[in-house]
Amino acid sequence: MRRYRAVVIDGKKLLRRAVALATLATVAALGILNINIASPEVSVDTGKLAESVIAESLPIMGAMSDMGRQAAQRTADALEKAISFVLTFDPQDMRTSIFSEIPLVKAVSFGYLAREANLAIAAYNPQNADKGEGEAEPKSNAEGKYPITEVDSGQAKVLGKSKNKILIRNETNFGINIDEMLNAPLTFDMKGSSPKVLILHTHATECYSPEGATLYSTDKSDRSENTSENMIAIGEAVKKVFEEKGIAVIHDTTLHDLPSFNGSYENSRKTVERYKAKYPDLSIVLDLHRDAYIYDDGSKAKFVTEIDGKKTAQLMFVVGTNGGGLDHPNWRENMKLALKLQSSISKKYPTLMRGVNLRKERFNGHTTPGSMIIEVGSSGNTLNEAIRGAKLGAAEIADFLNKLK
Repeated sequence: MRRYRAVVIDGKKLLRRAVALATLATVAALGILNINIASPEVSVDTGKLAESVIAESLPIMGAMSDMGRQAAQRTADALEKAISFVLTFDPQDMRTSIFSEIPLVKAVSFGYLAREANLAIAAYNPQNADKGEGEAEPKSNAEGKYPITEVDSGQAKVLGKSKNKILIRNETNFGINIDEMLNAPLTFDMKGSSPKVLILHTHATECYSPEGATLYSTDKSDRSENTSENMIAIGEAVKKVFEEKGIAVIHDTTLHDLPSFNGSYENSRKTVERYKAKYPDLSIVLDLHRDAYIYDDGSKAKFVTEIDGKKTAQLMFVVGTNGGGLDHPNWRENMKLALKLQSSISKKYPTLMRGVNLRKERFNGHTTPGSMIIEVGSSGNTLNEAIRGAKLGAAEIADFLNKLK
């Protein structure tokens, strides 16, 4: 009897390997083109947002017409699908906890292209601010007057107005599985009559630009002790929305950054601990700030979108971790809430939210499972724009919290 040897050809496996080799060749080509590969910890040293993954990365394509940009975007989309097909998961935007363990994925996810896709201009809170370091505001290169530049820093600028995508600007070494966190239950609820939400301001004296201003002067301070024009005014607006929605809330109006900016986080931590002693069920601490960004040419960024025909300051959640060495083992609980709120708000107002900023600094996030910073616009925005954005965000946050009752 003649014996035959069976040969099984797995076409899908061969196709995956072929695409894997093509992907590897693409990454190698990027290296040849001298595109810088960097970790997400690098500081932002560019003054412009990414309009697409490729268009802002390759100068020749950045100068192309709209047709060229569309072609570049199609190329980027095809490459992303190919990578996801090979790896059986999507490495884009650091959405998995295993991507950093795979060299090829690490090169793609941590690389310049991916970083530009996540770029939404950094929240100013300086590195190690929670340890009492850093300056109160970024400085211009020289004295004089400079423009205030309107900037769309929303996640929709990068991801489009999709209701199912979340942008994370990750400045840590931690991987984030967005879907897992969105589907995971929170460790607290809103049942009972005791206040569970605290609004405070670590940098309470931060203020905004005058109404209608198109220039700013470097000899004018971006801070004020007047509570009708600094972050206390924003907190009052948010508190009012919460109360109208039936959320029991406390608004602390302490100016924690006086007399010294460097002691502000320690001061606000003591405030949180004092309220926790009085209200043991306190679960959510919203630390309201406003951002600040000065370009290399001296111009100041104004993070703004238009909603219902009115200019509105964009918002950003900032979540701290233990990446900087301070104790904060349960930071993922904070991140879980931030992602759920980001998803909820973006479904109604796709352009309101900037990408969630995950930081190495702790920012007192260890105090409650629902602690986070909310950056309300920037120093280039006006107070009215900031109040408008804060109220829209607060209404959606309140609606989300009411579902936890």
